[in-house]
Amino acid sequence: MSASPSPQRTAQDDLRMMRELAEEGRNRPLLGGREFVLFGCAIALASLLHAAILERLLPLPPMALAVVWFAVMMIAVVLSRFMRSGETKPTTANRVEREVWRAGGYVIGALALSILANALMDQTPRGFFLFTLLPPVVFGVYAIAMAASSAAARDTTLRKYAVLSFAFLVLTTLLAGSPAQYLTMAVGALLVSIVPGLELLRRERAGG
Repeated sequence: MSASPSPQRTAQDDLRMMRELAEEGRNRPLLGGREFVLFGCAIALASLLHAAILERLLPLPPMALAVVWFAVMMIAVVLSRFMRSGETKPTTANRVEREVWRAGGYVIGALALSILANALMDQTPRGFFLFTLLPPVVFGVYAIAMAASSAAARDTTLRKYAVLSFAFLVLTTLLAGSPAQYLTMAVGALLVSIVPGLELLRRERAGG
């Protein structure tokens, strides 16, 4: 029978692992800057197109709302995969960050698909009104994912943007059903996705 590890050795291993995690957080805090910028631009573009369709600036049927969101977001997803292809080995914090954002993306995708299915079954423009749920849910996902990423990396960079995301969640809920909701969403994408993404990119280059 093999001898079981001593409590002292186990404690030393735990301490070493904690030191490694702390060093990871200091040396390479967060690597999501490119994706923040990419998806922020995608959300802003889709929001502006959505508002233009609602205002009849673009003479398109309600079905175009779903097409716009799926087309723009799918292009962003494909581009993000290309950006990751040359990425170096991620830290534990980076892996946590990626998994949290992936789960958030699944939530948004499942909601969008459910809204589209409901609209197709309803067969009236009224069915697409549920798209008004999308902006507050997106900002809610941003807030939770940013808070989790900050905690995992012991990096406070994203905390102020998480609070700002909560503010946009409230604002887009109060504006539900109006073109202003999607204009606000576009502004929110700039402030809580593109701006922090650029900040993370600057820090990544400075640290590299």
